[in-house]
This record gives sequence, C-alpha cells and structure tokens, in this order.
Amino acid sequence: MFERFRPYFALLKRVKGRFAASMIAGVIYAAASGFGMPFLLSTVFPVIFGQAQSVLDAREALVEAKGEEEATRIIEKAFPGKLKTAEKQQEIAVRFEDFAGKENAGTWLLIAACAVMPIAFLIRGAAGFLNVYWTTQCGLEVLKDIQQKVFDKLQRLPLGFFSGKKTGDLISRVMGDTQMMNMVVTTVANDIIKQPLTLVSALGFLAYSSWQSKESFFLLLCLISIPICVLPIRLVGKKLMLRAAVMQKTQGDNTAVLSETLGAAREIRAFNLEDLMAGRFLSGLARWTKLHLKVIKYRFLAPPAIEFVSAIVVSAALFYGARQHLTLEAFIPLVAALYMCYDPMKKLGEVHNRLKQGGVSLDRLEEILNAPESTPDPVAPAKIENVNGAITFHGVSFSYGDSPALKDINVEIPAGQIVALVGPSGAGKTTFASLVPRFYDPLAGSIRLDGTDLREVRKKDLRDHITLVPQEAVLFSDTIEANIRLGREGASKEQVLESARQANAHDFIVQQPHGYETQVGERGAQLSGGQKQRISIARAFLRNAPVLILDEATSALDSESEARIQQELAALARGRTTLIIAHRFSTIRIADRILVFEGGRIVGDGTFAELEKSHDLFRLLLEQQRH
Repeated sequence: MFERFRPYFALLKRVKGRFAASMIAGVIYAAASGFGMPFLLSTVFPVIFGQAQSVLDAREALVEAKGEEEATRIIEKAFPGKLKTAEKQQEIAVRFEDFAGKENAGTWLLIAACAVMPIAFLIRGAAGFLNVYWTTQCGLEVLKDIQQKVFDKLQRLPLGFFSGKKTGDLISRVMGDTQMMNMVVTTVANDIIKQPLTLVSALGFLAYSSWQSKESFFLLLCLISIPICVLPIRLVGKKLMLRAAVMQKTQGDNTAVLSETLGAAREIRAFNLEDLMAGRFLSGLARWTKLHLKVIKYRFLAPPAIEFVSAIVVSAALFYGARQHLTLEAFIPLVAALYMCYDPMKKLGEVHNRLKQGGVSLDRLEEILNAPESTPDPVAPAKIENVNGAITFHGVSFSYGDSPALKDINVEIPAGQIVALVGPSGAGKTTFASLVPRFYDPLAGSIRLDGTDLREVRKKDLRDHITLVPQEAVLFSDTIEANIRLGREGASKEQVLESARQANAHDFIVQQPHGYETQVGERGAQLSGGQKQRISIARAFLRNAPVLILDEATSALDSESEARIQQELAALARGRTTLIIAHRFSTIRIADRILVFEGGRIVGDGTFAELEKSHDLFRLLLEQQRH
C-alpha cells in the first residue's frame, strides 16, 4: 500500500528544507516523549521528594550491621535501580554545596529539580508545535501541487473523457480526494518517522532500566504483545477501505446533485422541482452519513483494541511488580515507558487506516491522472506560421465507442472559403468541425492544415490559429473587458475596444454600470443572450485567427437578435476559412459552399442554389425550416 503513494511523497522535495526541520522537531518530540518523560519521573521526582537521600541513609544504617556488600544488595532489592541514581544525585548535591554553601545547597537543588520539569515540557511542547506547524505548511504545498496536477490533467484530457462523467463528482475528486491525499502524504510521512522513534526511545528507557535492575527486564518481555496489536489493525483496515470507497463515490454523487441544482435554478422553479431535488439531496446525504459512520467506526476501532491489549500488559506488569516488591516510585516510570511503547502502536494503526482510506481517494484521482490522452502532442512538433487556412480531409473516419460518427470523409476546403455544414441531428456535422481543432483525432485517415498533418502540430499552436464561436456564449465570472481579452492575451485596451466595435458591442457595454469593468456574473448571468453572444464575437475578432468555426452561433437567440448578429458574423467570417454548423438555414446564406451530411457521410456538396435545385435531402431540410 505504501508503495502506491511513493510518487506523491516525492512532492515533498519542493519543501524539503521545511519538511526536514519538521522531522527534526518530530525527532526531538519523540525522544522527549519516549525517553525523556519516564527518565524525569525516575530521576527528578526522587530529588524533589528526598527519596535519594533516604536510599543512601538506609544503606548507611545497614552497613554497620550487615557490611558494605550485603547492605548494598538489600538496598538494591528494596529500591531497584535507585542506588546508582541516588549516588549520582549525591554527587550533584555536593556540587551545589560548592556553589551555594552547605546551608543553601538543598534549596538550590530543589529549585533546579523543579525547574527541569517545565523546561523539559517546554522543549517537548515547542518541538511538537513546530513539528505540526511545519508539517501542515508542507501539507498545504503538497495539496496545491496535487490539485494543480489533477486540474492540469483535466485540461489536457479529450472531450470524450467527460462523456458520462458527473461534473460534481469530478469537482469532489479535485477538492475532496486531494484533501485526503494531502493528509496521507503529510501525516503519514510525519508519523512514519515520529511514532517509531517514540517507540524506540521508550524501548531505550526500558532497556536502560533493565540494565540497572533485573526486575525491570520483565517489562521488556511484555512487549511481545505488540504483534498481537497488528491483527485488529489489518482486519479493520480491510473493512475501512471497502466502506471508504462507497462513501467517496456517494460524496461525488451528492456534489453532482448540488452542482446540477445550482446550475438549473430557473428550470427547477419553472417545473416545481424543488421538492424532488431536495429529496434527492437528502437521500444522498442520508446514504453518505450512514457510510461515514461506518468509516468512523472502523477507523477508530483499532485504537481501543490496542489500548485493551495495553491494559492487559500493564495489569500483568503490576502483578509482577507487586510480587517483586517494586516500590511505586520505581514502578511508575517503567509503566510510563511501557505506555509510550503502545501509544505509537496506536498512532501507527491510525496511519495504516489513513493509508487504506487514502488508497480509495488515490484510485479516484488516478482514474483522471492515468487516463490516456487520445490527442497527445507530437514529440517533435512541426512549426506552423503564416497560416492561410486550407483544410483537407483525406479518408477520415471517426466513432464514439462503437457508434460510427464519420465514415471515409474526403473533402478539400480552400483557404478563405465559407462552408456551411447541414444535415439531420447526429449526421456528423459537429464531429467534422471538432476534428479541426483536435478536440478528437480521427481513427483513420488524416486532416491537414496548409498541407501539414494536424497530429504533427502542438495543440496549443494549432488552436492559436482557430477561433470558435459556440452555440451558447461562455463567459467567465470576470469583467467584460477580461472576457473579450481571452481572445488574445496581452491585447491592448484599444484593441479590445476596436474588437467590441466590430462586434457592435461597444454601445451596450459603455451603458453598463461600470462600462468595460462591469462584472458579468457566473456564466454571464448579468447579460442577455444577445449581449453575451456579441462579447463572444468580439473575442473572436480580437483573436483574428485564419480559421473560424461557428457552432450554431445564433440558435440560442430569438429571431430579432439573430438577425442583428448575422451582420457581425458575416463581417467576422470574411476572409477566413469558416465552418458554419447550422440548424437554422438563415445562417448559411453567407456560405460560399454547403456540405450536406447524412449517416456520417457527405452526401451533398455545392452552393445553396445548386443544392436547392438538385439535392432531395437538402430540399427536405429546407422545407422543414420554412414550416
């Protein structure tokens, strides 16, 4: 499981300095927790409560009656591990006498012993804070990188990838699943170092205590229970992964319902669908809540199981300590160290569950990241400059899955010619036009621009020479000027104004509350359909590309608005190689040539007058328009 995340841990390289500092702070925290805390309990407390002197006094009293060797043996049995500590503390006390005099030595020693505790906790707390803060900082950088990586891949994927995909589910992956990946990469990278070091530090203290006192060795044997803790972790991890997969999918479905509802607010109110959509959303939330509780159940089931095992071990240690006549002050540091061994195991169990839950998010993200790019850029792209706009289709076939859309298309379109594409719905018109900017690549045959195969050209370079005016003008939540400038980055203010004048948009723009700085709202909600289309046409004028695609550019408008915009479209198409996809035949009067599509083939090719006179399907379509 850990291996799957390795490429994403590599993202930490960009913040390796801060992450290294975080790890150093984590090491200090681990050492202060695993070894430092039990050590303080075993060394500082006896000084504070005078137990060290009591041990020495007891031995001194026994020396006269039992002798040096026997007295030492009795004291070590009564106070395991305390005799050596007491002797060292006596040496420290002598130094304090040299420093402060015999009368004040005890007071200064007590002050020093009491001061050790807050200093130790300050070091531990500061290290813990810096570890968490710097790890979080690194995590936010990783989150940004992962989200950008997924977003960039979505921009490169072919349009076919989005067919059948819910927008809300994709949003959930970009925002929610990347958050989970961020927690896995940073939290796991942190705990995978800090928790084992805490465990090793605690083991180090137990080993140190066992070396000083053989009675403490039993506590090391208690650690054989650690492998038992692995069993609930593995069992819970499998259950967690299954529930998390369904939960993440449900979350994506809920986001999709929300996205659809917000995007169709007018239609929902018009058809009184508020209760229906509310019911769908509530049903989805109920499913997600139920699944989320199951994930929580399995995620937090392992820690109590580990604590239960720990309690059994501590109880066994208590029984043994009582039989060996260990004093409470000798036993407490050992139990603290033993706890410090099991606490990292509990944390590592959480890491294991994080990895399992993160694996589900990784599956959902890699469906995007590993999706094939069906229109890849060439390794050695051809340069296209001074494009005239001659387009040639040679033996082109294309299908969406098992459904053929174009079959053996052969056609030449000279530079500057205006060509209308007509035919019944599903005949292949939109697919034909979509192949020119390489939204798709043909499955057979080739398409050439001025003699160069489109697959030999970088998509960005190709699309710099193509302008698309869609059926529904797409405006982004920004100013009018910014939306026009999308046609050509870096265009001057005067060029933007000139493009707006060419599209007959300048007059209505200056009448807006803030003129060109007016915010258009989401998808241009503050403007009418005709105004949005004029801004879209102004954008096309600014781009000034030699190839123009008008994708039913007026079909969303009323007849009056369409009639006014026809003039701007005619001016825009003049001198450019233009493909007009039209259901309304009023828009093809400006065409030099008409291609008639049926069943994925071109079945008619000629002028309006020629086809009206000789082509049955064209006449049928024309007759339907008139009625």
